[in-house]
Amino acid sequence: MSNRRQVGRSFATRARPDAKAGRPLWLFLTEPGLGPLLGNELKFRGVVEKKAQFARLNLRNHDLLVLPDAVVRQKRMAPRLASNVLVAPVFGRGEISEHGFDRLAAAIRRERSDEMVRVIAGEQFSAGGAFARILEELGRRGVRLGEGDRACWFVAVDDRFYFGFPRFNQHEAPGRTIAREREGSLPTVVAAALVFAAKPAGGEVIWDPAVGTGTILAEAAQMTAGATLTGSDIDAAAIALAKKRLSWRRNTILTRADSSRFEFSGPPLTLTISNLPFGKRFKPAAGTQAFYEAILRRSLEHAAPEWRAVLLTSDGEALSAAAERAGLSLARTAEIKVRGEAAAIWVAKRG
Repeated sequence: MSNRRQVGRSFATRARPDAKAGRPLWLFLTEPGLGPLLGNELKFRGVVEKKAQFARLNLRNHDLLVLPDAVVRQKRMAPRLASNVLVAPVFGRGEISEHGFDRLAAAIRRERSDEMVRVIAGEQFSAGGAFARILEELGRRGVRLGEGDRACWFVAVDDRFYFGFPRFNQHEAPGRTIAREREGSLPTVVAAALVFAAKPAGGEVIWDPAVGTGTILAEAAQMTAGATLTGSDIDAAAIALAKKRLSWRRNTILTRADSSRFEFSGPPLTLTISNLPFGKRFKPAAGTQAFYEAILRRSLEHAAPEWRAVLLTSDGEALSAAAERAGLSLARTAEIKVRGEAAAIWVAKRG
């Protein structure tokens, strides 16, 4: 990671952190648009108190949730919807005080940090001179930062600043590996959000009709006890990678097939979940709306009474038309960005 990385503009702020509390703040970062779902996951898993109120700050490439230490119940955590979790012992608004720099230098020594990562939104800390002063003040206190692998994060949103130290990275979640992916594959945090939005129960029967390299089913395998997993895709190379990724998992069937005509076997479906193809690059040969409708109808033909679908696409118009023709209700759960492209998570149900 580079100590010159900078990201920026803020779109919304809410609750004001209390810089006088003496206890650290916790920073939870996720993909843009997933902040509310991440907050729900943290409460569902008991990581934070049920009544915790987040300050939600929006960066260009992240949603940021900020919480005081007093409401964080689990200091060791692995939230699947978080890309990073940081503990911030030094934070505030406006200028960084001499005492703040003293505390920061002590924290960097304690954490043995050897570089600083910048994530900046707004104008106050975006100028080069602001960051240069931070390095200068740390240098006066005997702290030198360069290139390394133990980062101190400098997160700034308008006049708010946070110096945070890593406590969790998305790749550390149980069962998650850095697998070989196709270009443009779904980020694992977004895949986890799709599964979480489905509110999975034990014994689910799940089909991903555009399974790709298996990112969504791999998350479902970790988040649903005893699930039966089925995936189909026309890409033979992707299916091969998905089989390798899920080779440890029983009750998993991965097939190279045209999903619009996929033949099911086994118990009825309870969940169809997928990152549907959309855009010019991934447009189905028969057209987007026709493919979406075919997937929904194939699901319904093999669906249990409790069946629902959780689907990711940027083409809400095509999905809405397909759901209406299939006799399904459709609700948008979250508006997100996937590798910079606007999309939404949708939930489809009967009636």
